[in-house]
Amino acid sequence: MKLASVLLLPVFLAACAGAGVHAPARYHLLEGTAPAAHMTRTAHPGATLLVAPTTASSFYEAQAIVYSGSPGTRSYYQLNRWTEPPSRRLGALLAERLARSGGFDLVAFTGEGVKGTLVLSTHLEEMYHDATSGPGFARISLTAVLSDPGQHIVARRRTFTATVPVTTRNAAGAVEGINAATGNVLDQVVAWVSGESLLAASH
Repeated sequence: MKLASVLLLPVFLAACAGAGVHAPARYHLLEGTAPAAHMTRTAHPGATLLVAPTTASSFYEAQAIVYSGSPGTRSYYQLNRWTEPPSRRLGALLAERLARSGGFDLVAFTGEGVKGTLVLSTHLEEMYHDATSGPGFARISLTAVLSDPGQHIVARRRTFTATVPVTTRNAAGAVEGINAATGNVLDQVVAWVSGESLLAASH
């Protein structure tokens, strides 16, 4: 009986060691879907747009992917993360999409020593997987502010939101849905910024 116990001990210890091994974290790139092909683009010859880094509340500054399992709560997916904080990635994606739109002679970031006709500032209000029921939805809310650097005034302010159905109730579904919602919100911002009335309001 004692011999059997001794022989089984290494097996038991090996099993315990195996149970303690954690799966590696997966890192996902926040990309946003491609720009909508039907978007109306307005050109503003001679205009330069400066894009300020996107800000966010401290909870959304983390690389963790956020979900809500019950109303009024927010949690992080444990083994799935963004490659960088969403706010940092959003600023880069927005500047890239604005440059591709062709609405301005130049799109640059603030702090690069470039004088701009308008300055675009954005704040990420929320970005999460609403999994309170069924597969749920990906939700994004982004507030954008256009200001005139010459007159030091706010020309326009607006909050953009997008809600996209998620196909699976897990991190993979959350990433897919958030990417789609991100593309939707970015399209809204680009269309808003390129509006002729916004540019006229800054003069």
